[in-house]
Amino acid sequence: MLYSILPDKVFPTEERNEKCIGKSSHLSEEVLEETHNSNVSSENVSEFDSMADTETLNYDYGAMNGIIESLDVPLTSGSLGKQTTVGKLSFICIELSLFANVFLTGFDSTVTASIYTTIGDEFNAVSTASWITTSYLITSTAFQPLYGSFSDVLGRRICLISATFLFILGCLGCGLATHIYALDIMRAISGIGGGGLVTLATIINSDIIAPEKRGNWQAFQNLLLGFGGICGACTGGLITAVFGWRWCFLVQIPIGALSIVIGYYYVIDPENYIESSMTLSKIDLKGSITLVISLSLQLLYLTIGGNEIGWFDNTALLLILISVFMLILFISTEIATNALPILPPELLQNSFSMIILSIGVLVGFASYAYLFLLPVLFQIVLGDSISMAGLRLAFPSIFTPIGGLITGYFMNKSPDTLFALVCFGCICMFIGNYLSLLIHKNLNPWLLALYLIPANIGQGMIFPSSLFCFIYFFDKEKQAIATSTAYLFRSIGSVWGVACSASIVKHYLKIYAVRKLKEIPGMDEEKIMSVLKSVSQDISKIGFLDPIVSEIINFAYASSIRKALEFSCFCCGLCLILCVIKVIFKVNGPIRKMKSMD
Repeated sequence: MLYSILPDKVFPTEERNEKCIGKSSHLSEEVLEETHNSNVSSENVSEFDSMADTETLNYDYGAMNGIIESLDVPLTSGSLGKQTTVGKLSFICIELSLFANVFLTGFDSTVTASIYTTIGDEFNAVSTASWITTSYLITSTAFQPLYGSFSDVLGRRICLISATFLFILGCLGCGLATHIYALDIMRAISGIGGGGLVTLATIINSDIIAPEKRGNWQAFQNLLLGFGGICGACTGGLITAVFGWRWCFLVQIPIGALSIVIGYYYVIDPENYIESSMTLSKIDLKGSITLVISLSLQLLYLTIGGNEIGWFDNTALLLILISVFMLILFISTEIATNALPILPPELLQNSFSMIILSIGVLVGFASYAYLFLLPVLFQIVLGDSISMAGLRLAFPSIFTPIGGLITGYFMNKSPDTLFALVCFGCICMFIGNYLSLLIHKNLNPWLLALYLIPANIGQGMIFPSSLFCFIYFFDKEKQAIATSTAYLFRSIGSVWGVACSASIVKHYLKIYAVRKLKEIPGMDEEKIMSVLKSVSQDISKIGFLDPIVSEIINFAYASSIRKALEFSCFCCGLCLILCVIKVIFKVNGPIRKMKSMD
């Protein structure tokens, strides 16, 4: 079987392989001409021809076995004069390296959601415990768009290794941290690497897998992402109870180290990436710096505004003003740069792109707000321990990869289904977020699990379908940057989801608690603020309060969490409105681009 990647087209398909058979003798002559320069023996060429004649029609990207069985021959990258042998073992190892990182991303996202209040309790900093997640999201979001451009300039392998190394370095620092601020800093370092784990996996697979067959592989990637999330949700509380929360970070290091070793030996760069002599001139350093500063300051404002400082405090306003200035500078840089731009303006100059990217922001907001609010809701309303709250998310989490598998199946059937999958995913997420508002103390556990399924299916469907809707709208040479751009907008929504939902909870908690506590004799404003500060630092202290005060605080907490979930529902509703706008105004989708790549 001949597997070829040319600069602008990805092969194989059955049609192209049939053409390869017809040209096998001509191909053999070209390969023979190259033997003087590439040390290819005539016996290898004969074996190569034999495989081309006998195995091409057996190739099938749709199943793992088909791919493995067909990768016993050279993979030609770029031109026949520069060959890299990729056999069965090599292909398996490449995917093992990529999918190990995907698993770590899923695991890390849910394990921190299930233990951050426990960490906050240990450091007496529950009110700032959300920074364990937020610091990671800020840096991963800020650096995520750089990986698409940098991997085009520096090569896929060095970017993959660097991202994984920074991620596990941060995990090591988290496991050894002795102060909440040190932990937050190391989480930020993890985020710099974590921003590239899934992005680079998608980019590298886009290099080596035909567009019409990418759905199955993206579904498998989503399956591992969801499986990692299940493992994190199920084991986070258990690991914390048995070994301590530090091991939730340390356990990720061996997997990341394995990915680095495998990636170093097996991950290859596409033939058309920039030569080393041109590297410095093609790296958009000014654009990279201005974008990172702009995003970091904006996300910092969203995180501390309304929490540590007021929204219109002088410090907060200074942050947002500098952020806007750096964003304007970034835009002007991208328009004028001669380097490879981080975010090419043409990616944002059409209605369809703006609709899809807006949906990405909104679903990122809703999914992360949902993920981080539910464990707290379970603890407050149902009286769960932190481990039990995490376990309640385990069964519904199985349906996230199922949603991804559904998406992969229909993507392979027809690219025409892509936007329909986006719409259906939005509907499922809206229903799931609405059902979360109906959770109460006496709810049957099985019914509760069923309530959580639609949001997980919707998330599993909308993430890959919206990603490929955006990627397939552009030509192949822009798809690496398009991938990082799509992930960037989704990550911005994720940070907004965590930061804004935390602000909403804190705002309404104060309103509801103060209103009710004032009615209790002897509870003046000073005592009320003392109680709120105490429970904000450690949720478990609610159980040690006076029964009447404890009941009021529980009610206030539950009501404020539901307010945040209502806003999450609103975001899902906006997604549906955008879908309707696309359909009514017949905004062109990616199908034309998809077909042109076949």
